[in-house]
Amino acid sequence: MKFKDYIIEAKRMILKANIKKKISKELHNLTTPKNKTVFFKKIPLQDIFDILKKYGIIVLQEDRREWSGLLLGVTGSVYFDVAPIASKDDNDAYIPFSNAILALQWYKIHSNKYEITTYMG
Repeated sequence: MKFKDYIIEAKRMILKANIKKKISKELHNLTTPKNKTVFFKKIPLQDIFDILKKYGIIVLQEDRREWSGLLLGVTGSVYFDVAPIASKDDNDAYIPFSNAILALQWYKIHSNKYEITTYMG
């Protein structure tokens, strides 16, 4: 991500709509290439996070540091705050975007594979 792809307003980060749209398209192509649903043996967090990192974006946990954790359950949904990697401060915390989140939903089907829906909201 280039500095021009986001705007700082009173210590708020704003992600440009065209970048959110590009990221959502790549996430859609990961889970539904050519409009055919892919079923995953595990939730493809690293693949999802790699797409975001390509745009200079990192997924955060509640303390504004890089997310680290597990997703459990047969079905679930989570909404992650995201931030530009370049916003990291001396305490390893980031300034999250005020207009962007990563949405992720999963459902484990009978074959023990996951159906995934993810997008930038």
